Amino acid sequence: MKDEAVDPAFRPLLDQLVDAFDDAHIEPIPPRLSAAARDAFSWRRADAELAELLFDSASDTLVGVRGTATDRRSFRYASGEFAIRVHLTDLSLIVMIEPPLSVVCTVDSQHGSEQHRTDELGELGVDAPELPLRLEVELPGGNIVTPWITG
Repeated sequence: MKDEAVDPAFRPLLDQLVDAFDDAHIEPIPPRLSAAARDAFSWRRADAELAELLFDSASDTLVGVRGTATDRRSFRYASGEFAIRVHLTDLSLIVMIEPPLSVVCTVDSQHGSEQHRTDELGELGVDAPELPLRLEVELPGGNIVTPWITG
């Protein structure tokens, strides 16, 4: 902004604003405050319904099934008429939407978010992100989000 365009009565106020945002006067943000801000930012999707965990292979046993010891971790979540099946290995993340539907599926991890789309069979396969992770699925009745998968 050119000085001649500014009313001289406002010059002291503008100088104070410039000084307030001068990098030399701003102290670094404490790590705890940054973490709290990131946590608060995650509430931007508070309108997404939390999916109910129906099955976790780490804690539920499959009765009558042989050879269940595997490096794969499986989950089943539900919300309303939809179910989300998740299979996670060291190498891949497989998501299946039931009933089959092509939808946007966002994978959130500590490194950010990546959007993907399931195919017409409701399936998605991607490289496994680092844990923790969670999924947000954009369904016709609204978004649902899984709890964080931590291990």
